[in-house]
Amino acid sequence: MTGTEKFILIGCLLQDSPPKPKLTPEKVEVMEGTSVSLSCSAAAPCPKLPPNLTWTPKLSDSVDQLQENEDQTKSVSSVLTFTASHLHHGQKITCKALYKLQQGDIQKTSDTSLTLRVLYPPKYTSVSVSPSDSVLEGSSVTLTCSSDANPPVQHYTWYKVNGTEMNPVGTGQNLAFNVTESSGSEQYYCEAQNEHGRENSTTVQLDIKYMPQISGSGSCSRTAAEISCSCESRGNPSPSMEWHVSGLRVTNSTDRLISEEQLGTIGVRSSLTMRHSQEDTPTLFCLSTNTLGSSSLLFPSPQHSGKRAHVSLL
Repeated sequence: MTGTEKFILIGCLLQDSPPKPKLTPEKVEVMEGTSVSLSCSAAAPCPKLPPNLTWTPKLSDSVDQLQENEDQTKSVSSVLTFTASHLHHGQKITCKALYKLQQGDIQKTSDTSLTLRVLYPPKYTSVSVSPSDSVLEGSSVTLTCSSDANPPVQHYTWYKVNGTEMNPVGTGQNLAFNVTESSGSEQYYCEAQNEHGRENSTTVQLDIKYMPQISGSGSCSRTAAEISCSCESRGNPSPSMEWHVSGLRVTNSTDRLISEEQLGTIGVRSSLTMRHSQEDTPTLFCLSTNTLGSSSLLFPSPQHSGKRAHVSLL
């Protein structure tokens, strides 16, 4: 490059501030999954040293070329092509033109930006529980459904799943109710919907805490040599069981045998087999306890061999 040419190029740069690049289209609103092509063009007032165009962020490789306009001026254009994702929504895309003479010499920049608007159905739909998913029986619980969508979710629907049954139980972003023991066996999920589609959250199962509840199915029978009784309780946390005979706690021994069977994660069945004489008329009861409280079941001693005794809850 001769001194004259270098002087002319510097003059090109110093004459005015570089014009801003032109972005086409100026606004972008597309459905997720659509192919998008953005074109950026910048004037090249010094054709022998055209501007360098860069994209931020660099979503894909771009194609650049120097071209002559109808008015015989020169410009550089760059085309950026990518597939729109929901992750692009609200993202600022900038095309920057860098004008420079040579390494270490004068350089100027100008840029133009646009913000992408991407339409998409609900995503990342989830349910949160307040105050928490571990609550006392009788407490009030609020479920909140959240989802990312553009436009925002227009309809929320709540469903309750009990075994194979699935029933709608409410609408709106929040669902409030008082929990019962049966709530622990049910699952909840929400469905989020906008004009472009819908998505279900994963199911939520509440951890309902309640004190032991002894079922009325306890039984006690007597033979010539033994008395056998069983007692069943459920609670959350899972309860422990004790046997009392005539006011004294029973421990395993050669003539008094206690066995237990776990009933899932919230129940236990305890059985007591004890030797006796025909004259014995002991009073038996089982005691079920967890951190929330206790309950007991009284077993009057059977008077006839092989017959079950009447039981009463204490």
